[in-house]
Amino acid sequence: MKMKRFLAGITAMVLVVSAFTGCGSSASNESAEDTAGVDKVIIGTQEMPNDEGIAKALDYFSDEMGIEVELKKFDSGKDVNTAIASGSIDFGLMGSCPASLAVSQDLGIEFIWIHEVLGSVESLVAREETGIKTVADLKGKKVAVPFASTAHFSLLKAIEDAGLTASDVELLDLATDKIYASWENGDIDAAYIWQPTLGELNNQTVILTSEDMANKGYMTSNVEVVRKDFAEAHPDIVAGYIRALNKAVNLYNEDKASAVSAISSSMQLEESDAEFQMSGSKWLTAEEQLGADYLGTSDAKGAVVNNLMDIAEFLKEQGSIQEVPAQEVFESAVNPSYIEEALK
Repeated sequence: MKMKRFLAGITAMVLVVSAFTGCGSSASNESAEDTAGVDKVIIGTQEMPNDEGIAKALDYFSDEMGIEVELKKFDSGKDVNTAIASGSIDFGLMGSCPASLAVSQDLGIEFIWIHEVLGSVESLVAREETGIKTVADLKGKKVAVPFASTAHFSLLKAIEDAGLTASDVELLDLATDKIYASWENGDIDAAYIWQPTLGELNNQTVILTSEDMANKGYMTSNVEVVRKDFAEAHPDIVAGYIRALNKAVNLYNEDKASAVSAISSSMQLEESDAEFQMSGSKWLTAEEQLGADYLGTSDAKGAVVNNLMDIAEFLKEQGSIQEVPAQEVFESAVNPSYIEEALK
């Protein structure tokens, strides 16, 4: 199915493995019953210049969730899904493709937040010496991308729009660290990848960005999922997670210098680089997330439902899943109630 609607979606890498403890003012909203029996919450995160990056850097999670938090590092959305399925993490940051895959494979997750709608932060780049200038020039070339990711989806749609097929290009399924090493060694000609790895690839020519693909009707984003059984047992903890992210988005909107400084320090980036990377995507407030173009409300689910189904069609075409679940399955997986609770 050709997708011409917004795709809520991602990839999963991470900043560090660390822990936060304590209880801030907002944590007083947490009920003793909700946190009973929970020693700590484990969040599968990624090294990204986004709202979660700010929340990690400024300890917003400890302020808002009222419980010990451990951050675990992953290199891809597929790895996050594996951890979700095993029950070894409670929350996970991933792209639209891994999120749709998790729903399609009945991994027991709920879709609760859109971290950012992707733009130039995720792009197709080629090594300058290859002479590649357009997507059509990729024919016969080695192109690396993490499979079943937002970048993979965008790359295949770009190849299709250029009049090529996937078989015309030598596609390599590589994680972000492998893409960097292969680029440095000259083993690949091009890559579709996101920041910060994108900015680390030297002597690159930008062929197109995810913003370009969005303008063609193929929008993607990074999202958050949570284990459904955990969320049902501890909804206030999930609402606390949402409050932490919304606090980060508001900081970015109202005091960009402080937000940039937080990302710069935590990711060891020059502030100019941090600001550039952060500006490469669209950030949504909690109120905006409840709009019809995104998650919608508990009473009227938004466009994300159909968009996840569209991605599932893509995954089926790629052989990642055998069947696309019914629409009701995706409607059940998209749960705006935690955002609604966080805004009370």
